[in-house]
Amino acid sequence: MRLSWAKLLKRVFEIDMEHCPNCGGDLKIIAAILEAPVIERIRMHLGLQARAPPRAPARGQALQAA
Repeated sequence: MRLSWAKLLKRVFEIDMEHCPNCGGDLKIIAAILEAPVIERIRMHLGLQARAPPRAPARGQALQAA
């Protein structure tokens, strides 16, 4: 059984991408923004860091190095 990405987000992170948190109405995807410069401008406008923090190594790798 395949789950949609929205159902997976809800299951793993308890983020409901199918219903509005204010009114409970159905949400609809209107765009997917993939261009890094556009994403950075949106993040800066929202007062967030332009780039995401660097990824940390997997925990298994840290244990193997020790």
